[in-house]
Amino acid sequence: MKIIICLCILLITSTAFSDNSFLKNKTVTGCENEEGYPPFIYRDTESDQLEGYSVDLLNQVFKDSGATVKYSLLPWKRCLKYMGKGKIMDLVLAAASTEERRKQYLFSDAFSEVHLAYFYDRKKYYNGLSIETPNDLDKLATVCGMRGFVYGSYGLTSKVWQQADDFQQLITLVAKDRCDALLIRYEVFKSLTKANPDIKYYDRMKGGIIPWRKDNPIKFYFMAAKNSAYHKQLIDFINKRMKQISGSGDFKKIKEKYGFMVD
Repeated sequence: MKIIICLCILLITSTAFSDNSFLKNKTVTGCENEEGYPPFIYRDTESDQLEGYSVDLLNQVFKDSGATVKYSLLPWKRCLKYMGKGKIMDLVLAAASTEERRKQYLFSDAFSEVHLAYFYDRKKYYNGLSIETPNDLDKLATVCGMRGFVYGSYGLTSKVWQQADDFQQLITLVAKDRCDALLIRYEVFKSLTKANPDIKYYDRMKGGIIPWRKDNPIKFYFMAAKNSAYHKQLIDFINKRMKQISGSGDFKKIKEKYGFMVD
């Protein structure tokens, strides 16, 4: 009986070790948009360190795994290119899922939910802008978004004008009357001042969560190279550890810290 118990313990220990042995002495790299993507990742203006929801979560995921995690802010297209090759970058730190992206990349389990939102210039629309249906946004002359981002979840028939390379430029296009409204995730907009306390025209923006998706937020995921055995193993490890963290209550603490809704 003692022999059987010892063998079981050894088997469990061996299995646990094999789950993360591939990470020993590895450096796992993650990237996001070059100006940051708060509250997921941004550069603290006082400490000059990268922090955020994705950073705290991955630090917890890889704790005691034998791996070191490094984070970078890059031009969005370069981040995707480097991660897609699976050599320079391992993960995108916050990505929405689309059918096209699912064909190209591996996705983790969802680790957050964000709400689709719109904002406009209160100086232009001083009586307010009533947005109740997708048709209300379609009626506007120009609705703006960020280059490389996806906006299909809004359900619009009109094209989103994607000429902004950063959030400051996106807001400026609205403030300078180049766009009637901008599209952005609500939680991201509310966190922009963490990454850029001096962002111009921010206080002039008014809007909120779009009503037709209020109870149907979109999910965010970690994203990795698809045709890679290592990255499949990496995503499986992240999923397993996120489930463990969720059960321990640490996940809830991280969500509360960055203003996400918790059960």
